[in-house]
Amino acid sequence: MEMIYDVEYEVAAQIFVLFIFVYSCINYPMKNRKHLFFRIMSVNLIITQSLDILSAYVISYTDVFPRICNLLVNFAYYFFGTILCYMLGAYIDYHIIPENGKKPFLRAKIVLLIAGEIAIVANNFFGFFFYITEDNIYTHGDFFYVMHVISILFIVMAGISMFINIRLLGRAQIVYGAIIISLYILPIILQVLFFQNTLIIMFGASLIMLVTFFSLETPDYVKLQTTLEELEITKSELEKQNKRNYMLAHYDQMSELLNRTAFEEMVSDLKENMQKIKEEKGIILFMADLNFLKYLNDNLGHATGDEAIRNVAFIIKETFSDKESCYRIGGDEFCIISIGNEQTEFETMYQNFRERVAEKGKQVDYPFSVASAYYVVQDEGISEAMQIVDNMMYENKYEIKKNYPHFVRK
Repeated sequence: MEMIYDVEYEVAAQIFVLFIFVYSCINYPMKNRKHLFFRIMSVNLIITQSLDILSAYVISYTDVFPRICNLLVNFAYYFFGTILCYMLGAYIDYHIIPENGKKPFLRAKIVLLIAGEIAIVANNFFGFFFYITEDNIYTHGDFFYVMHVISILFIVMAGISMFINIRLLGRAQIVYGAIIISLYILPIILQVLFFQNTLIIMFGASLIMLVTFFSLETPDYVKLQTTLEELEITKSELEKQNKRNYMLAHYDQMSELLNRTAFEEMVSDLKENMQKIKEEKGIILFMADLNFLKYLNDNLGHATGDEAIRNVAFIIKETFSDKESCYRIGGDEFCIISIGNEQTEFETMYQNFRERVAEKGKQVDYPFSVASAYYVVQDEGISEAMQIVDNMMYENKYEIKKNYPHFVRK
């Protein structure tokens, strides 16, 4: 009998893969998990190629190899081949797409791998992919092409993931990914549809390994990737540190409101853009002052005074909408610079604030009251407007303190 399949391409490809694998192991001792994955994938490719070549001989020389050998070799080829297809798709997810990219098919590919392997095992009993006749002839089953569809699905999902993350990929990564996908799908289509007796599927996989090795697995690329990852980590740490520094510089730790520094920056900005902001959005100023803080600190302790300050801050945050910038500008002084709120809307929030203050005053066992006022900025500058609302607030403070003569500072 003569050989049914041409295996020259496959044999040549395996020689190249073996050479690259040995060469990389000797010269590039990489401990990175991604590159270890490449090594495992190379071993799997070598095994799958060997089984593919062996199956060609077993199918051709049925008088030499028994039926059980024919069945087991082809079963092993499809079993390891499915794992290889999964690994090639996974390589794109884990090595080409950045770690912060979207990878929506990770679980789907694992499910597909498990389902495919179970189906291949079941094929030994039902023969829906392939079967060996009593005469020891390898024959395609009714669902033979489903195996190839499953193989292509792995890389299709990887390709979709690349497309989703295309903005995160560099030009080289896009080119490498496109080459891998093309070398994966094209040989399957060519062998299944046009060259059924020429083994080129694993030849295409070998070309993928060659391209991957010389483009993504060399030490220079590894060094570049390591540098980029370190820069990304450094950038992330700097952003976090800058955010922490901003929080420390612009937020009051006790009240968790913006602090005096942030307030002065806002006032400075308003001085430069006051007219434009008033015309487009409108500005409302609100000021509040916690009453009797000195009494609380001197007679009930600073812990009680701090609690009262936090209560005022909490009521402010719970009452006023996110259009406001809320500040603690002094020990017992608070301010809101509202930009874009309608006066009626702000009036509702202001009344709600006063009601909450009165309610809190009934709940605590110390004197708790807050003087407050708000003012809709007209034609004044920000400094003049601040002085107006400050005077209004102190008028309110004076009226409140008439009801608490024994707490008033002497």
